[in-house]
Parts: sequence; C-alpha cells; structure tokens
Amino acid sequence: MYRAMPTVRSAGEHACDACDAVPARRQRVYTDHVWQGLSKRPWGLKLRRGASASSAAGGGPAEPGADGLVTELRAPELAEPAADVTATPGATATISCRAVATRATASWRKTAPETHALRHGGRFAISMTPDGLATLTIHACRASDAGVYCCLVSNELGGVQSSARLTVGAGGAPGVPAVRAHPGGGLVIQWDEATPAHLEYCRVGEGEWRRATETPAAANTLALEELPAGQYSFRLVCPRSGAAGPASGPAACGGGGAWQREQFARRYSVEEEVGRGRTARVLAARDTGTGQRVALKQVLAGRGADAMREYRILSRSAHGAVVRAMALFPEVPRAGAHTLVLEMVSGGPLLDWAASSPHLYTQQMVAHHTKQLLSALDWLHSINVAHLDVRPENVLVELGGSVPQLKLVDLGSAVETGEGGAGNTGREVLPPAPAQLEFAPPECVLGRPPAPAWDAWAAGVFLYLSPFLDESIEETTANIIKCDYCFPPEHWAAVGERAQHMIRGLLEPAPGRRLAPRAALQDPWFDEVSALCVTNYATPTNTSQMVCLHLPSRGFQLTARFHIDTVLNARLARWLNKRVPRNV
Repeated sequence: MYRAMPTVRSAGEHACDACDAVPARRQRVYTDHVWQGLSKRPWGLKLRRGASASSAAGGGPAEPGADGLVTELRAPELAEPAADVTATPGATATISCRAVATRATASWRKTAPETHALRHGGRFAISMTPDGLATLTIHACRASDAGVYCCLVSNELGGVQSSARLTVGAGGAPGVPAVRAHPGGGLVIQWDEATPAHLEYCRVGEGEWRRATETPAAANTLALEELPAGQYSFRLVCPRSGAAGPASGPAACGGGGAWQREQFARRYSVEEEVGRGRTARVLAARDTGTGQRVALKQVLAGRGADAMREYRILSRSAHGAVVRAMALFPEVPRAGAHTLVLEMVSGGPLLDWAASSPHLYTQQMVAHHTKQLLSALDWLHSINVAHLDVRPENVLVELGGSVPQLKLVDLGSAVETGEGGAGNTGREVLPPAPAQLEFAPPECVLGRPPAPAWDAWAAGVFLYLSPFLDESIEETTANIIKCDYCFPPEHWAAVGERAQHMIRGLLEPAPGRRLAPRAALQDPWFDEVSALCVTNYATPTNTSQMVCLHLPSRGFQLTARFHIDTVLNARLARWLNKRVPRNV
C-alpha cells in the first residue's frame, strides 16, 4: 500500500537494524511527522544550473548569476529615485535612477511639456548597468530639452518608474551654437536658448568678437554667406547680463569670392585713386548701369570685419550729414579684402574747401556746419554707435547742392556700444595713432573702453582748432590728460561767451559731465550767430574777424586771414606736415 521510505533520523538517533524493523503503519506516521518538521526549516541545498524553476519560492522563473548559481527573479524595486538636474545650454545633462532588479531593461520617455518616447542614438544615450543603474544622457542640451523625464525599469514580473525634471539655462551662460557649412560658401549657425541671445563671431587669429545679429533671438538659424574665407568661432551673449557662452570650435569658411568679383567687374569701372590710409584705399569709379560716380573703399585683407560693421551701420538708415553706403562686395578685389560702395563726396575735406574759398565761409556757415556735425554724431549715438575717429580728414563737404553740405565719413573705427551707451564692444583698447592723438579724450589716452563721449570731445577739439597739439607726442599727451588749454583774448575777443561755454562743455575731462551732441545742439550760440549774421551774410570782410573756431579757422590761418601768434602758426604747420591722406 505504501512505498518503502528511507530511514530519516533526528539528531542523536543511532542507526541499527532493529530500528528499521517497524510496522508499516508506524513507519508511515513517523515519516509524515518528520517531513512536516523539515518543511519548517530552510533547505540545506543549493539549486544548480539547470534546476527546476518551480522549486524556487514564489514560483517565479530564475536566472543564473555571475558565479553560475541560479538567482531568484523578482519584480523590480526602486532603490534610488531620479533627481532634478539643471544644465546650461550646450552642456551634457545626466539623469539616473537605481532599481533592484534582475533581467530588467530601462526605457525613458519625456512626459512634460510634451509626451514622447526616447530612443538611444544621436544626442540621447540610454544605458543600464548590471547593478540596476539606469541612465539617460543628453548631449548639447537645448532649451527645448527642458521638461520632465520618466524612467521605467521592468522585467517579466513587473516594473517601477521614477521621474525627474531637467532645467536648461537657468542661471547659466548661453550654450554653444551649432555651426555647419552653407552650400553657397558661407556658414549656417543654429542655436536654441531659453532666453534671447546675440550671436557673435571671431575670425581665428584676429581676437576680436563682432556681433552678427541686430536683435537677440531665443532660437534661430542664421546663414552668413558674406564671410570672407577663413576659420571662424561663434558664441552667444546674453543681452541683459552680457555673459558670453562658450565658443564653438573653429569652422572653415570657403567664401564666395569668385562670383562676387565677377559681379563687381561687370558693375563698376574704376577711374582713379583719390585717397589712401593705413587700412584702406579709396577709388573713384562709375556705375556702368546708371552712370553715377561712386567712391570705392577697399579695405585691406584682415580688416574685412571692419568693413562689414561699417556697412551694417550705414545701411540701417540715412542721415544727411553721414555718407551713404550703397553696396558691399566681400572678397573683392581679392580673397580676404572687402569693397564698400559709397556715395561720392565732390567737395573733398571741409578744411580744404574753407581754405580755398574763405569768402564763402562766414560765421553763419560755421554755425550751419557745426550743427550738421553735432547732428550726425547725435544720430550715430541714437543707434548705439560711436564714431571714434572725428578729425578733419573724415569731415568732407558736398558741393552739389545749393548750400554746401557736411559729410561725416570713415566709420572703420566705429563701435556698436549697445543699449544704454556703455562701451561693451569686447574690442581690445589700443592707444590712439599719431594722426588721431590730438583728437583723443583723456580716457582714450589712459586706455579706458571706448564710449560715445569720445566723439563729443573730438567735436570740441574740432571747433577750437586743436588746442592740445604741441611740440612732441609726449607734450601733446600731457596737455590732453591735464586738459591744458585756454581762450587767448587776442584771438577770442570777437567770439561770444556762449561759443566758448559750449566748447568748454565739450572739452569736459569727466566723460559723465561732458556735453553730449544732442545737448550742444540746443546751445543758444547757434541762435546768436544766426541773428548776428543775418544782415551781413554776404559780406566777406566780416570773416576776417572770426577767430579760432571750427574748421574754417584752420583754413583762414592757411590764407593768413587771422592774426595769430608764431607758436600757433608753428603748430598748424606741424599739423599740416603730419596729416595723412584723406580717407573715405
């Protein structure tokens, strides 16, 4: 009836043949009692590879471990939840959680603000280690990556999930823009930020960052097709704090010079060279399509960014006293150089015209041209631009109209100052060149950052007749720093106190207290001159009573119409000998 069972003895029992000879009924009861006792104790054996999975407690499947033992398969349990992460744009963000699980996989999805599953590849890397660490890595973070991410760790018996929020750009600098080649020869720059940012670029080897966008943008794709050939890096700048993000790696730009040079040769016929400076030369040319005479400013290789900035400034809008820019040809006449097409100013420098036609240059004309100069500077400052090179060579006169019109030219040294007028150009501050020294303010000589107040000082020097020019550069520099000048009565007796007061305001040593061009335009001196000259506007003899005021004073001294001392005559002679050729 019952199958014979092996003898099972408890501790302390002795093995003997007599104990084995028991009745069958007693043997069955004893055996059941022993098995019931053993079921309450842990098993004294280990399951080996290939053992039945149903023998494991819980009835779940099992899998072999690293040592060859079969471990129990359980539903995953969360050990370390995911934590919130903050990353700057362009950086790498890592979100991770840990679960106790065997034979499990990890999947990630974004749940807010939009919902979509994530796959391994591209900027996203998904991994899970044998000890249960599930990781999501996002490379080159963008503003659009911000949101809530959820990780699901699951196996055959169930799953567990954990969520964390990724914040991109909070409290950090902008990220790194993406750069790729443009089919037309330029570069395409793409960025995606949480807040609007400006794009700046720097040509490798020049060390100067230049702005490529007029208004900040949070996300944009910008094609720069007019860049000259070379290597360029790009970065994003926060418009509020001025914080600059990391720069991109150098990107090669092949340029599109061949097509530009072909179009230029068809459009313009070069006639003659009319001026040459340190970084550019000016040619007179004729537009073959319209017959109009134009001035071609050819910027030397290595200074192409200056030409692009000058064209960008002049093409924003128009002012009657500022030269107009009509076109820009990059990579013309050769690779790396730029050519600006400007309106031709027929009269040349204002100083030369005043010296050759003193009978036409009355006090009323002085006031008229002074207002035009101040108005031109005020317009530049209103669009956040500082000229930084106001001197006689850059103040021309157009004689084509009924009244001679002043023209301010050469914005190659101009800077874009940004909101508020503070010099925030990122350019290296260099000492003024010898030709510019006598018009440089004290803060320029001392190496301070450029600002619009520099132009007001130069306008004051322009009106006075170079009050600081001396025997040497050292003496001139000392005069500027000490603001050492005066109004000799023998030369200024015929000039009203209001004119002297305005010049003092423009030559104020402290930039914060210096008279701005807009305020100078409201000076009563202009009304006084108009009332004084209305009856004798056409009387050339009245001009002999004019003293050292504005450019005509230089011209009149050249024609000996002023009675000035020998020292001032010597200063003018030195100034004329050191003049550089005029340069548009």
